[in-house]
Amino acid sequence: MAPLNFTGRDVPTAAGTPAPSGRPPVVILACFGAAALLAGLVVAVALRQHKVEHPSPAPPLVGVDRTLTPAVAPKAPAVGPAAVPPAAPPQAPSRAETPPAKPDPAAAKARMLAALRQVPHGVITLSVEDDAAAEAYARQLADLFRQAGWTVDQASAFGSGPPRRGLAAALGVSPADEAVREAFDAVGFRFARPPADAGVIRTPEIFVGIPYGAPN
Repeated sequence: MAPLNFTGRDVPTAAGTPAPSGRPPVVILACFGAAALLAGLVVAVALRQHKVEHPSPAPPLVGVDRTLTPAVAPKAPAVGPAAVPPAAPPQAPSRAETPPAKPDPAAAKARMLAALRQVPHGVITLSVEDDAAAEAYARQLADLFRQAGWTVDQASAFGSGPPRRGLAAALGVSPADEAVREAFDAVGFRFARPPADAGVIRTPEIFVGIPYGAPN
């Protein structure tokens, strides 16, 4: 019986001839190759499962996301007759503001005369500034009162201050005073305030100054 061998080497027999181990070298190599191949397959399957369980990030998408609401693209201009925009509906002509009617001197004079003639024999005093333009305007007023049948007392006004401009009036409560008020109200005229000492002697009295717009 051959002795047991734990070293992996052949033990020489009694005759000095090495005894065969009973496992050819080719078979041993084949066993090692099969084991290595099997191990490789196991590793490959494991890696494949790892890749499936943990996929790599998807590449960034390029283009339009179809899940979003598409923006409305501007329409291309039409070609041909359709390119001409429809005519706008005719607009009603805007009413231009009617310019104020020019005052009618004849009508204004008639209204003033009608008011003054309510007192056929009235008396009016005109205090006129020492100025050519004021004196010319005072003559027009005097003519108006005389046409209405009034008596006109005219005097020149002198003072140390600057010359008066426009018209001022000192009016009382007599019928003549009321007639003068109505005559000038009929043409929309308002008198300026008279001097503090006006109307002491008698009323009505009109102070005729330099007309506005006239040269000094």
